[in-house]
Order: sequence, then C-alpha cells, then structure tokens
Amino acid sequence: MAKGLLVLILIAGAAFLIYRQTNQKPSEEEAMVASVRDRYAVVVNKFLSAAGRSGAIGMDTTMDSETAAAQMLKLRADLAEIRKSLTEDKAIAKARELAEKIEDFCEKNDIIRH
Repeated sequence: MAKGLLVLILIAGAAFLIYRQTNQKPSEEEAMVASVRDRYAVVVNKFLSAAGRSGAIGMDTTMDSETAAAQMLKLRADLAEIRKSLTEDKAIAKARELAEKIEDFCEKNDIIRH
C-alpha cells in the first residue's frame, strides 16, 4: 500500500512539473518574435499560393507574388529591428532561428540575392 501511494505521489509530482513547463506564458519579447513568426507563415502561404495558382491554371499572378515578396522584405526588416532590442536568451534564439528561415526563403525564391 505504501509503495503504491509513493508511486502515485511521484506520478502526480511529475505531471505537475510537466504541466508547469508546458503552460508557461511567453514573455513580452517572445510574444513579439512569435508575432513576426505568425506573419511569416501568412506571407509564405500567400507566396506559395500565388506560385501554385500560376502553375496550375496558367494565370498571371505576378502581382500576388510581388506583393508577398514585398511583405517578406518588410517582415525581414521588422525582425531585424526587433532583434536589436531583445535581451532574453530564449527570445534571441527564436529570433535568430526565424531570421535564418526568412533568409533561406528569400534566397531560394530570388527575393534577395547574395
């Protein structure tokens, strides 16, 4: 009986620790980076949608892809501005990761050339 109670207490303690780790609210800096990440996902979807429509039905979607490219460049500049003000290690790491994704996307889709 005592072993069963001990095991139950250990499981409850582990569950509580997992709950606390997964339920933490992001800091203000992390929320700013998350906002840019969400905007990045929207712009990528717009760009890929325009590219898909042009290939599938042969329509001229140049304007759509140019608009998405302009939004991506604005997003890139916004993230660079935000990165200057970040102080938390976790937010800095997430911003660095997002900046790399944006750079890769821009290079692969000829939005910027190096």
